[in-house]
Amino acid sequence: MAGVFISYRERDSKAWALSLRDHLVGAFGEEKIFLDKDTLKAGKWKDQIEQALGDCNVVLVLIGRNWLDAKNEQGEQRLMLESDVHRREIALALARPNVTVIPVLVDGASMPRAQDLPENIQGLIQQQSRAISDSAAHRKVDLDGLIADIRRTGGFGPIPGLRPDPKPEPSTPSAYSKMTLGALGLVGLVVSLTANKPDNDELLGAAVMYMAAVGLAIKGHMDIKAGKFKGRGWSITALTLSIVMALGSLSQLAGYNNAQSPPVAPAFVPAPAAPPVTSLADQPPQSRPVVPAPKTKRVEPKPAPPVLQTPEPDVEPDPPPQTASSLNLHGVWQDSYDVNFIYVFKQEGAMVHIQEFNALGALTFAVTGTLHGKKLDVEHPMLRASLAVTNNGGQLTGNVVYKGNGYTKTMLLHPVDVNTLSPQWVAFLRPMIE
Repeated sequence: MAGVFISYRERDSKAWALSLRDHLVGAFGEEKIFLDKDTLKAGKWKDQIEQALGDCNVVLVLIGRNWLDAKNEQGEQRLMLESDVHRREIALALARPNVTVIPVLVDGASMPRAQDLPENIQGLIQQQSRAISDSAAHRKVDLDGLIADIRRTGGFGPIPGLRPDPKPEPSTPSAYSKMTLGALGLVGLVVSLTANKPDNDELLGAAVMYMAAVGLAIKGHMDIKAGKFKGRGWSITALTLSIVMALGSLSQLAGYNNAQSPPVAPAFVPAPAAPPVTSLADQPPQSRPVVPAPKTKRVEPKPAPPVLQTPEPDVEPDPPPQTASSLNLHGVWQDSYDVNFIYVFKQEGAMVHIQEFNALGALTFAVTGTLHGKKLDVEHPMLRASLAVTNNGGQLTGNVVYKGNGYTKTMLLHPVDVNTLSPQWVAFLRPMIE
């Protein structure tokens, strides 16, 4: 039976559980959704919960801000008690291979760390999570994404008699964003006008027009992302192309100005070389200076002081940094908890240069880390991070601490095959990793 089981802690996310149940009933029907308050009947409730978990193939685990720290009347942390019902539900779901577990983050909560969880539910952090926003403007988009995940992984088909929501009509007769098309047209126009060795004024004008194209491309991408138009690939192409051309024109302008600058006069004039000095043998005897022989005094060498041998401390030396030949992190990575960013790792021995790009392809951060064994350490004025390498380089997991406010972010990075990304990302990233 295809069904959805909602597991939650009452004092943490009861209101979210009830609201989520109403949305899922509208999408899949009431008989497909299990929520203990509505579904339990007379009899042993533990047996009913285990039977429901056996019938459902998708389990939603609601995680709020107080999920990890919830305590009972005796002050004990509920999640660490083997008798805790919520913990038992998660453990049973993770133990069944045919069940898909989806952590649902509410109230701005984040995924817990593995070391903060009991051993039998530590597999929860390996499941792809979904966040539901508090904002009404974003909540519907988040819920639609969660329902799509459930339909794709849970084997749900369309419900008879349920009409899907009509797709919004484009706001203009043209389905493509005029901003995106305008950005592409502006880039093409500037390229054609500056094809024949432009001067300084023409380069400056081209840079300004390219920046205007960047603004048009950003506006078009935002409209497409909001669902007003189609053509996401075109918008990414326009944005990437306009940014590259703007940076190229600025670089070309700087090179032109440097080429036109007059040479700088040297700060000093070297003194003329002294005439060669003839040897004393070439001078006549009467003009040769008489140089008295220097008086020397014998100095007895002093004995060297004895060298005290200091025993070496019984401390194991630090392991040498991991080299790229035994552990290679070079390539493209993505965070399982936040898929909106792409990370490019360039490894040089034990040094790893990291670049962070957002969904628009813009560089948002760059930092260099160092490999120590199977741990990647990053120290930066703004943050520090420590990521453990697991699965022979197949995963990087750890925490990033922002020094300004002490905020800690959990990351679970995994390598990404560039060929599985969109053609625009492939063209953008491939030169960086080759």
